[in-house]
Amino acid sequence: MEVQIKNTYDKKLKKEFQVTVPYQLIDAKVSDYIEKVRGNFSLKGFRKGQVPLEVIKEKYGQSIMADESDKIINDTIKKIVTDNNIKLVLSPKIDIKNFKEGQDVELTATMELYPQLPEIEFNKVKVTKRDAEISAADLDESLKKLLKFYCKWNAKDASYKAKLGDSVNIDYVGKIDKKEFEGGAAKGYQLELGSKSFIDDFEEQLVGKKAGDETRVKVKFPKEYHNEEFAGKAAEFDVKINEVLTAEMPEVNDEFIKNNFGLENKAKLEEAVKKQIDDNYKGIERNLFKKELFDFLNKKYDFELPAGLVEEQVNNLWAETEEELKTNPNKFKNDKEKEKAKDKKREIAQRMIRCGMVLSEVALKNKIEVTNDDINQEIGKILARFPNQEKAVLEYYQKNASAVQQLRGSIIEEKAVDFILNQPGIERKKISLKELDKLWQKASEVE
Repeated sequence: MEVQIKNTYDKKLKKEFQVTVPYQLIDAKVSDYIEKVRGNFSLKGFRKGQVPLEVIKEKYGQSIMADESDKIINDTIKKIVTDNNIKLVLSPKIDIKNFKEGQDVELTATMELYPQLPEIEFNKVKVTKRDAEISAADLDESLKKLLKFYCKWNAKDASYKAKLGDSVNIDYVGKIDKKEFEGGAAKGYQLELGSKSFIDDFEEQLVGKKAGDETRVKVKFPKEYHNEEFAGKAAEFDVKINEVLTAEMPEVNDEFIKNNFGLENKAKLEEAVKKQIDDNYKGIERNLFKKELFDFLNKKYDFELPAGLVEEQVNNLWAETEEELKTNPNKFKNDKEKEKAKDKKREIAQRMIRCGMVLSEVALKNKIEVTNDDINQEIGKILARFPNQEKAVLEYYQKNASAVQQLRGSIIEEKAVDFILNQPGIERKKISLKELDKLWQKASEVE
């Protein structure tokens, strides 16, 4: 009365086992269980502990059989994994073929295996870490932008022509295919020229205009515009200039700085602004390095991935698109375009999985671990992003082991990136903020 196991499919990353559990074994387990609990068992018409075994079997046998079968199956799966030295990448998929009282239980267990990863050679990781240098001009530009929030806007006379940096008070009506569209009209809207608040070169087309002028502005919505209805479409705006205004900058003295920023003097203000710029660009520097590192690892270590894991990740990434399709069923022109978009998600999924595995291997080989303090610090950062919802966020992580596991995976990934970043072979290069902006913009477009 032993469980029969037969390996019916045997590939590098996938194995399938046919499992047969004899009914006699299950029946014996059911009888053993009933004998254990029978002394405390109560049923109407019988004294406590005197209910016959066959009566209990007749009334509760199916339920007990299911529980005992589960235990046998779980023990069998563990034995298969141990005996075959299998490193699972996903929980085994169990397909019950037969589960009837009085018959052997038959099932198929399909297992996705973790791939054998190549040795990571850090001296061959060719990725450059860019470090942005903040110039005096960068600092001056940031200060001007900051101080513009405190400026006074003065209307100019009718002969004054608007320049970049000026503001215009406008009425406008937008049309696509000669039809007005929702959200495309406003009256008395103040727009700073050069602020890039409006799409395309809308603002630049108002340069040189005077109060009282009426003009037509032609623009094109970006292909990735958040409103799919407008994405990639040409539009025309009839614009009337009501006023042209110029900025009168405040007098920046110690009193102004103390009253508005709580700092002692201009030197302290410059110091604070410089730190803010540095903090902002540190994130861009790291994200750019990670993007280029992931591109390198994905290309350099092109090993086979478990199909089931890839499919699971594709479905996770595609879920957001499926939600969009509910409100915008015309997102794709045809099935071919839709399939192309899904193929792109598949490429992203494969890249994510491959790089995640490489970085996990880096962490394992170099004894990089995640501590409880690491997890608590990460949850602390999440709490800071959700003010007044701290209790709900904490309960979510307390009740969801999988969410904590995902958090652990993210922390391991970041620690492994830090480890690689500190390898002597990683080249470092100082560049300007504008150069870094261009590189990041280009990297984001490719993504």
